Parts: sequence; C-alpha cells; structure tokens
Amino acid sequence: MKRPEPGARLVFLGLPGAGAGALASTGLRAARRAVWLRPDGPRARQAVAGRVRAVDSAEQWRLIRRRLRPPRPEPRAPRPTPYRDLVLTVLPDRAVAEPGPGGRQITSAAQAGAGGLVVATALGGHTWWEHRLLVHQVQAAVEASSGRSMVLAVTGCGRLTDPEAVREAFGPWAVYLGTGQSTGRLRGITVPVGPPGRGSLNAAVPLLWHLNRTETDLTRGQRRRTRAVLERAAAPGRRSSSWPWERVRPVLAAVPTAPDRDVRVTVLGAPGSGRTAVLAAIHRVLTPEAPGLWMHLPDPQELRDLIALRRAQEGEAVAASAARRHWTFHLADGTDTVLNVDWLEADTAERVDTTGRGNGASEPGGAAPLPALAGRVRDGACAVFAIDAEHLVVPLDPGRAAAVGEATGAHRADTVIRAAATFHRDRGTPPPLVVMLLTGAERLLQDGRLLRTREGLVADLRLLLPSAFSPDVLAALCPVSTTGGEGGGPAGAQAPAWLLLLHRLRTEADRLRRLAAAERAEAQRLRQQAEDRRASTAKWNPRRLLSYRDDRRADRGKNRAQNAGAAAAANREVETILHRDLRDTTVLLGGEPYTG
Repeated sequence: MKRPEPGARLVFLGLPGAGAGALASTGLRAARRAVWLRPDGPRARQAVAGRVRAVDSAEQWRLIRRRLRPPRPEPRAPRPTPYRDLVLTVLPDRAVAEPGPGGRQITSAAQAGAGGLVVATALGGHTWWEHRLLVHQVQAAVEASSGRSMVLAVTGCGRLTDPEAVREAFGPWAVYLGTGQSTGRLRGITVPVGPPGRGSLNAAVPLLWHLNRTETDLTRGQRRRTRAVLERAAAPGRRSSSWPWERVRPVLAAVPTAPDRDVRVTVLGAPGSGRTAVLAAIHRVLTPEAPGLWMHLPDPQELRDLIALRRAQEGEAVAASAARRHWTFHLADGTDTVLNVDWLEADTAERVDTTGRGNGASEPGGAAPLPALAGRVRDGACAVFAIDAEHLVVPLDPGRAAAVGEATGAHRADTVIRAAATFHRDRGTPPPLVVMLLTGAERLLQDGRLLRTREGLVADLRLLLPSAFSPDVLAALCPVSTTGGEGGGPAGAQAPAWLLLLHRLRTEADRLRRLAAAERAEAQRLRQQAEDRRASTAKWNPRRLLSYRDDRRADRGKNRAQNAGAAAAANREVETILHRDLRDTTVLLGGEPYTG
C-alpha cells in the first residue's frame, strides 16, 4: 500500500462518565458501514472492533481510508496515492477534571492540528464546576486548533428519550455555541447518542459529520452513504433527531484587535480587602451560559485554583489556596476573545513591625515596591483600588481619614495613580482607568436601609484617593457584594469587566479618530499635489504620470479614512450602550465620556 496522505484530525473529549472513549470506538465501528476504514495499529484494531469502553491516558488511533483516485499530475509521473489517513485523539474522561496535565493534554492535542472536536456530555448528573472546566478546555482547543467545527454528543440517550431532556443538556451550551445563522467562526451539530453496543443510536454521526464537512475527496458511494446517515439522524419528527447550530456574529462587533486586546490591570489595596473574592465573583457572574462577556482562564491550574476559591466561597468543604496574586484570563464573547487581561494583586498597605525588633520598619512581604508598582500602573490600562466597606460605615473626618488611608493602603495607591496621571498628561495620552472597588457593600445595609448615600461615599473617597478625581482621569466607584445579589449571589461584580472594556473601546475610538483625520489630511495633500503637477507640466511630460499615481494613493487614503471613521462610530455606539447599562450598578466620576 502506498503511503497515505495526511487527512482529518479529530479530538474526542468529555465530562467524567460521558464515555468519550466508548463514543469514539462505537462511532468507528458504525462509520465503517459508510466509509471504508482500515485500522493501523493494535489499539486502532480494538477500537474498530468496538471493544474499547474507556481510555486511561491520551491515545491516538490512526486509520486509513480510501479516497477518490486523483488524476495523474503529468505524463510519466507516479500516480498519487488513493489513500488518506484519519487520526483520532481520544482523551480520558478524567482529563477535564484533573489538574494541569489534563488541560495540557487537550491543548497539545488541538495544537497538533485538530480539524474538529467531538465533545461528549451526558443527561444531567454533573456539577457546575465540571461543566465549566469542560467549557474552558473546549475554548482552549478552539483557540489552538485550525478547525472550526464541533459535534456536541449527548450520550446515554435511547430511542424513546424525551427530546426536552436532550434540549436541557444542550441548555448550558446554547449561548456559548449559538443557535443563529450567520458567518460564524464555529459550526456544528448536537446529536443524541445511545449507549455503546451494536446498533447504538446515532453512533456514527459525529465522525461522519466531520468527514462530510472537511473531506472533499470521498468517493461517490462514501458520500452517498454518509449523507444518508446524516439525513436520517436529522429527519424532523424523530425523538432522537440531531440539529445544527452556528456561532452567531458577536454582539460586540467593534472590539480591539491584537495587540490592543492585551491589557494590564493592577489591583491595589490591603490584604483582606476582598480582591481575590471579587475575582471569584466575577468568574461566577461572567459565565458562558449568559449573553455577553464571559471569563475564560486558559491556564488549567489557575482555573482550578479559582474554582476552588468559588466552591469555598459558596460553602463547600474544599481546600482553597488564597496565595495566588497573579492571574491571566480572557474576556470572551462566545468563542471570540475580546480582551486578554493580566491581573496582578499588589499590596499597598505597610504592615508595620510591632514586635519592637525592627524599629517600625515594614515587614518582609509587606507593601509592594513603589517604583515597580508605579511603572506597572503607568503602563497599564486600569488601576483598581479595593477597600472594605467596613471602613466607610461611618463618615470620615480628616483625622480618621489619615488612619484609614494607612490601613487600607490608600496613600500609596494615590501616589502611584497621581504619578501615572501626570505622566500621561504630559504626553497627551489617555491615563489608566481608575476603579474604586467597594467590597462587602452589604455592610452598608441595615434592615434594608442604606447607611450611607452616594454623595457621602464619594466625599470619603475623595479624602482617601484625591488623584482619582482629577479632571482628566477616568474613574468609577463600584460597590460589590459577593453575597448580596439575587439568590445570595454576587452583586455588581461584572462592573469592573465592563468598565475595562468601555475604557479600552474609548482608547481605540480615540486612536481611530486620529487615524481618520491623518488619512484625510494626507489624501487632501496628495490630490492637491496631483492637481499642481497637471497644471505645471505638459501633456507629453513623463512627470505628468505621477499625478495619476497620487490620485490613486489619495483614493486609497480616503477609503482607509472612511473605514477608520466607521469603526470609531461603532465603538462610540458600544460605549453608549455600556455607559447606559453601567449607571445601574456604578457611580461614574469625571472624565469623558463619563460626564454626560
């Protein structure tokens, strides 16, 4: 047999108990009735025979399939091989739930050239964090792979399974995957699949759907049999029908492009001010199940640490470490990344040595070094100052403000924010966004009555952090409660993420407006130069040809200016929407566009 050419690469993964390995094995056995597949290797032979029920580690099964014989490229040249391979990477069910190695297996498998995904989920019986782990790993595989197709297989279904139960299993994926028709980035189908065994319901559909979509050289018989299987599975009126979905165009059409998506956020404050708890609350609120942005952590270990913090926050008996201070996550709209966020928690409160051995010097592990911190805030997109609402239950007077400023690290935070604002003011560039995060906002409520007014809180923060109230600084006050929302959930936790996007869009719109103005000016100069050449040269002068070149360059500049202006207008439209929605949860203070 001639050496086969490289063909499709598929990755099978799933939730614990969903049986991704059994799905791949049973699907291969059933798909051989439509497409000729020859196993290459002992494990692939076991899989084709349907004898694989589970895999203990990541496995690759290589199969050879027959394709249309390509025409001879030229006389006397060897005829190309009539065979193409098919490689299935099957990951164990525990790969999603285990620490780092499981996530790295999925990502490395996708980076190896996966053309599509087959994700196995089951009818109920899974916790929120297991589903969230799977969504994060699917997102990592989508970002790393070249393919943009996916089959969501709901395993454990029978021919009499209630279709509503299958729809319910698809429910948590509906917003993330989409159900509309557009030129989306990710396409696929949802299909109910029966238990492993001979004649398993729709077992061949995931594999045949990928082959029918990605492989253009199936023989006529293979194409006819494959389409017959897919049409039978999608026939309307059947209780076990499959249905297609397509990731719709993102709601946020005007988003920054790389490298403008990379943003640095520095979270200032004292230990115990609730910074990590707020990050866990953001992860809880910004979910892929809800429309809009959701929070994706590409690093598997960071993801598990944050999930452990969330579970501990919700009262589960799990070991959660609060030692991590540096996080990297994405704010995504469905499968499309909007912002890449570098989130660092920095202590600005001096912890003074009270033992008498250090003469009042700060302890090791105290506040972060001021020069390094000032440089990061200056070069970053956002500075967040977290303060516990317990300090503001009673209005501040000048004497108490000094003590609270030392305890909360407000004085050092004010120093670095003022330095950043001065740096950008001198250069005519937008300063970083300043978000004052009032954590534990439920402490300001007593018997359903507010203990403080907005005006009073703003006045207190003006004493603690005066640099945030400069006319050219974009600032906002965000009260956040990790337990005071509807049903005991977080309230106001999503505001920092939306504010960060709002500021980034404002910066992008400003850049695009400047670009449009420069392109218009250059186009006008070139047109004037072309007119001057035509007026000062004879018709037969070769230099006259340069005027036509200037006209074409001016036309291109005008088109670029129009595109930049349209993108800036789209950004302003999104700004208006976010600005309107944020008024319900935040107090917006000074600086364009927050003054309207």
